[in-house]
Amino acid sequence: MRVTSTSDADVDGDDTAAPPSPRWHSLAWWFASALTVMVVALERIAETRHYFFWDDSQLGSFGAWYELGRQIRSGEWTILDPGSWQGGNYLAEQQWGMWSPLSWLVGVSSHVLDNPAVFTTLVKIVFLLLLQTAAFGLARSYGASAPWSALAGASAAVGGQTLYMDAPSWVTGLQSVGLFVLTWWMLRRHLDHGRNPWAYFVTAYLLIASGYVFAVIALIFLFVALLVEAAWTARDRARVVRVLGLGAYSGLLTIFVYLPGVLTAPVTVRAGSGIANDQFLGMDLGDLATGASATGLSSVAGYWGPIAPVPIQYLGWFLPLLLVLVPAVRREWRHLVVPGVVGLLTLAMVLGPSVVGPLRYPARMLPYLVVCLAVAFAVLATRGWPRHATRRNVLVVVGATSLSLWLAWSAQPDNMRWLAIGGALQIVAVVAVLKVGSRVSRERAVPWAVAISLVATTILLGAQVQLARTAPLGDFKPPRSVEEIQSVTDDVDTGVFAVGDLYTLQADPGPWSEVLLANMWHVTDVDSPNVYTVLPLRTLVDRLCIDLRGVTCPDAYFELFTPQVGGTTMADDMHLNTVIVLRDDLDPPEVAPDGWTLDDSGTYTWTVRRDDPVAPAGGVTRTDGVEVSDVDVRDTEVTFTVDEVEGDAGEVVLSRIDWPGYGVDGAREVDATQGYLLTVEVSADQVGDEVTVTFRPPGWPVELASVVLAAVLGLVWSVTHRVRRREPASQAD
Repeated sequence: MRVTSTSDADVDGDDTAAPPSPRWHSLAWWFASALTVMVVALERIAETRHYFFWDDSQLGSFGAWYELGRQIRSGEWTILDPGSWQGGNYLAEQQWGMWSPLSWLVGVSSHVLDNPAVFTTLVKIVFLLLLQTAAFGLARSYGASAPWSALAGASAAVGGQTLYMDAPSWVTGLQSVGLFVLTWWMLRRHLDHGRNPWAYFVTAYLLIASGYVFAVIALIFLFVALLVEAAWTARDRARVVRVLGLGAYSGLLTIFVYLPGVLTAPVTVRAGSGIANDQFLGMDLGDLATGASATGLSSVAGYWGPIAPVPIQYLGWFLPLLLVLVPAVRREWRHLVVPGVVGLLTLAMVLGPSVVGPLRYPARMLPYLVVCLAVAFAVLATRGWPRHATRRNVLVVVGATSLSLWLAWSAQPDNMRWLAIGGALQIVAVVAVLKVGSRVSRERAVPWAVAISLVATTILLGAQVQLARTAPLGDFKPPRSVEEIQSVTDDVDTGVFAVGDLYTLQADPGPWSEVLLANMWHVTDVDSPNVYTVLPLRTLVDRLCIDLRGVTCPDAYFELFTPQVGGTTMADDMHLNTVIVLRDDLDPPEVAPDGWTLDDSGTYTWTVRRDDPVAPAGGVTRTDGVEVSDVDVRDTEVTFTVDEVEGDAGEVVLSRIDWPGYGVDGAREVDATQGYLLTVEVSADQVGDEVTVTFRPPGWPVELASVVLAAVLGLVWSVTHRVRRREPASQAD
């Protein structure tokens, strides 16, 4: 069957960009697009009230926001928290967004509402609207009309990965794809429309500072695409130089934000990862071929098992309509080189190995592919939408839609009911969109087609949420208020360690009244090693069988209280004052460890408490052949005076992780005690001297130089652009 050419149907488009429309007209279509996204979000909230407060948002994001907000509000912003142990190296963690004003704003705002679910939901909806608005503006910048840009904006925000993974759980992914599209839009406004680049410099900074590496990869793809466009399509050497200069700015910021994590990774479990394909959150062409079905399911493996229970692969129900736009592709491909190259590179990554060094889960790149498809569709529809669709047009589109439905049924035949419902709605939608031009005037055909498309989006995704009502990740049913979370630690001294498989909270949330998990500890006033981390320290993982969310095996309790060389225990070295143990995992001992008291009064847990609480972690935990005094402890610095040294030399052991980046003035750093404790050696010649131990992120001079150069480059470029734009006007006067 042959796809309809321009001779088969009249088209509304031509070889030029869409004519400019009145501002009110664009605003009206932007509002329609935003309203569509809001309706889709409300459909999910109506079905599951805390839909947007799920899994990592419960255990990671909210606690991190709250802690960052507390630091800013108290004026104690820090890059290192010794008491959080493996989760306290914030710059290496990256996704805390320590350098991001947007993260600061969200963090401070998290203290306004007492309900974490409500606050997180509001943040997620704002980020969805950011993505929708940026995609709308990007499509407009490529010449798409306001109506088709409205469809692009709405479609970009409702892809399967976005709605079922990023929006409910992985908020950094949701935030970053919106910032990426906004950065792309601002970049295009400078390169193609002559606007001052300051907006690009700001948005690129916010994007990179968010700490989400997949967004940086997408940004690299964008610059590759811009270079291809400048060198191949435009053959413009000056443009190539400008693109390289703008890319250099982003590259310098990437060094600033990501180098600490790269240089810290060798001591974590992320070191030594090769290239492999375990198919975990990876996709193949068969999965993506079902992407046009809103209610189709695929065979994507993940936390749920080998078969996806949600349409994570959903790309857009409108994709079969691209077949009637093939003639426009032949005419207009030069206008779409950048979205095309970005889309192809993103597709290659989605279809690639599921593990590439520290990079995992290639499905996380799907939102960027959805953006490229949505923008390309809007531009092509603007330039080549059939004025009167023929029967052949309809048959081709219905056939392609049916093929996608068939492949989705083949992947999961048990999903027949919702495939039939969604498929019927989708076929009605594509036929209605195609045939509307035959029923209304030429001027009204496109607005009606887009209006039908936006309504169809809400209906199809309403059916989709009935198929898959929640995210496929874990719901830990956390406390409903900040006050409830904080009440757990009312009688707990700082330095608290939790032992047990707290993933059982998904089935029974009762233990929340006695114990917390992951970054929920950050909402309280106590330090805990059980916080969330993306860089688990290899030594602590091996010794305490602790995972990235702070969940441990029962043996961790015995490891904490087993005497080490010198007679101390891990509980002593880590300055723990409280150890809470889940009853289902371990029965309480008959006798508490020496210096500790057993509290067996909990319903779900039992606790041992230190009789004489010790100071928070970070200072001197023990010495070997040395006596010190005047110990002054700060998050990133410890100073002490050497009073006496037995023999030629002795050691001072600090209750903090020996992260890469520590430096010692007045003594010498030696191998970490027990494989993780920062240790300083002092000699007899240093009696009476002051020793200063300071933490700076590894590569700090390079990182500082990078951010300074980026700032200078951005400032000079912006000022120069403004001066040059003013000179012709001055000369004309």
